[in-house]
Amino acid sequence: MTTTTPADRVTSAPAPAPALAVVRRLGPLDVLVFAAWCGLASGLLEVGTRVLSRSMDPTGRLYTMSRHFVWLGPLVDLLIFSGFGLVLAMVTKRWPRRGGWLGPRLILFWAVLPVLLIADPRIYLEAWVLLAWGIAVCWAPALERSATQSRRWMFRSFPGLLGIVLALAGLVFGGDRLKQWREADRPWPPAHSPNVLLIVLDTVRADHLSLYGYPRPTTPALQRLARRGIRFEQARAAAPWTLPSHASLFTGRWPHELAVKWRTPWQGSFPTLAEYLGAHGYATAGFVANTLYCSYDTGLDRGFTHYEDYLLEGLSPVRTAYLGDLTLKALAHLVQNVGGSLDPGPARAWQESLLRLVLTPDLVKREAASINRQFLDWLARRPQPGRPFFVFLNYSDTHSAYLLPPGASYRFGVKPQSPADYQLLEQWPELDKLELPQRDRTLAQDSYDNCLAYLDERLGELLDELQRRGALDQTMVIVTADHGEGLGEHELFDHGESLYRPEIRVPLVMVLPQRDQLGVVVNDPVSLRDLPATIADLAGLGTGAPFPGRSLARLWRDPARSSAAAGAGDAVLSELASPNPINPNRGRSPARRGPLISLAEGDFVYIRNQGDGTEELFDERDDPRELTNRARAAAMQPVLQRFRDRLDQMLSSRQAFRPRDSSAAFPAPAVVVPARSGRRTGSASESLLDWDMVRVYTSRIPSRWQHR
Repeated sequence: MTTTTPADRVTSAPAPAPALAVVRRLGPLDVLVFAAWCGLASGLLEVGTRVLSRSMDPTGRLYTMSRHFVWLGPLVDLLIFSGFGLVLAMVTKRWPRRGGWLGPRLILFWAVLPVLLIADPRIYLEAWVLLAWGIAVCWAPALERSATQSRRWMFRSFPGLLGIVLALAGLVFGGDRLKQWREADRPWPPAHSPNVLLIVLDTVRADHLSLYGYPRPTTPALQRLARRGIRFEQARAAAPWTLPSHASLFTGRWPHELAVKWRTPWQGSFPTLAEYLGAHGYATAGFVANTLYCSYDTGLDRGFTHYEDYLLEGLSPVRTAYLGDLTLKALAHLVQNVGGSLDPGPARAWQESLLRLVLTPDLVKREAASINRQFLDWLARRPQPGRPFFVFLNYSDTHSAYLLPPGASYRFGVKPQSPADYQLLEQWPELDKLELPQRDRTLAQDSYDNCLAYLDERLGELLDELQRRGALDQTMVIVTADHGEGLGEHELFDHGESLYRPEIRVPLVMVLPQRDQLGVVVNDPVSLRDLPATIADLAGLGTGAPFPGRSLARLWRDPARSSAAAGAGDAVLSELASPNPINPNRGRSPARRGPLISLAEGDFVYIRNQGDGTEELFDERDDPRELTNRARAAAMQPVLQRFRDRLDQMLSSRQAFRPRDSSAAFPAPAVVVPARSGRRTGSASESLLDWDMVRVYTSRIPSRWQHR
């Protein structure tokens, strides 16, 4: 019989059951550190995703924000997440178990979601939300299991992330400084070279200027300027919307050569006027109000040493981060809705102040006075004041929504008075104008004229100040517009919708330093495409200039000889590859049937739709409103055939006029939704971007809060 000793009994005792694994919850300090680290890392991921998506997307995309987003965005995210983390840290301290579980998952969710949305905004929001939350739920346990090591690693990597941000800031500011050094080291232009001031008025049609016979005195300053120089009676834009028109104006190339689309920045390699004049010693600077289609983002800044588009004032830096931009949009929407529902009273002051705060300067319609101030400040502080300059000014005061800035007075016709009037003008691009009463359409047209008068007054102030400083006498001044604006002719409104006269005919005035051409009027049709060759010629740099077309100076130097020598190279061509994606006319644009192309010669304008073959021929002298299509008139057949032959010759020389991306030229049929429903319009794939374009076009401080 075996005897069991006490020692045996001890050693043979059953082993204790294994303890349950303890889940490590993050403490308040862990949550705060994790939030700050995620903010900086997420900001850098946003920047990388934006840049990579643009490089991979065949349309190129537009950033629609300041070029400083590469370093400002991560810093803004750092501040946002640090504040968010502080709140979650206090929640964790109060409720350790629940806060420690929820905090890291919420932080990861908000860090991942913006990156996904930037990567592909076409995916349904709900899908990205589910994916982001799934990533957060899967990754958070790994963080909790090794909280100490994770915290140590975040502390060690944080300086590296911050160093990347500082390096990106250095690239931006260093690039600016390098351009300034290069400009300062260039040889100066030849002696007596004139300054060149190119002023482009966005969305200005010639026939609403008193300069061109309009009965209302909308442009007295331009009239005074024209008496000192040359006025072109039939100047025509190369395209009826901003980007291709400016790109053509800068390069002398036709829109089809530039491959510019509504969502695609200009990425061509053609030399620009700024590059050419800069290489010959000019100081180059640009100041633009239309930040959607004239910013660095579109490629129009090429060749400019100094270029001001997006303003970094107030809360505008917050827009460089996705969450910051989303927050400001939500606040602006809330304030606008609340303000629109309240009658004037004591609360109006705080409503106006709050809206000015959340509607950052880059979302508010930039006024001509601001552009003038920026230009004059640059002129006063530039390091080489004697160096001739080439300056480009872009004004956008006449762009919809036809609202004047605070303090400006409405001079003509029907004036907006009620909140409903201001709301009508603010939402003008989104409305079906043909369904509106005549009084509302008259209000819009009168408001457009008032905006013209305001812009003309600011232009006169700029010219007077340049005269006072003694700079105007040494400056070649060119004033024109990138395109016009439809105000109901052919039942069309806005622009980028047709090649009819309201959208294509623009003002053009040139004043030379010599003042040897006083009050000259050129009646021949001319294209803005010839301006680069003209400016190079008048600056004494015409020999060897890389710009096609011919100098317009021939039209006043020897008009008889010029008319006799006119040929195919003098074609006045206008093009529209696809209609305005905002769809301001609810599908009535003729460009929705196919690309449009037009030729102007003498008194006639010929328009062909390359999609369905429709032809239109107008006699501009007898029918300036283009009401009668003469294409079927027997007497006009020789004229029609001449235009056909000339256009066919031009088309055959470049094989065919067709967009490089047919899907962009012919967008999916629009889904028309009544404006009162508050829903978006446009095809499913376009709706997000189109609505963002509407926001950029129309976001501004409601004038019903500016005028009491």
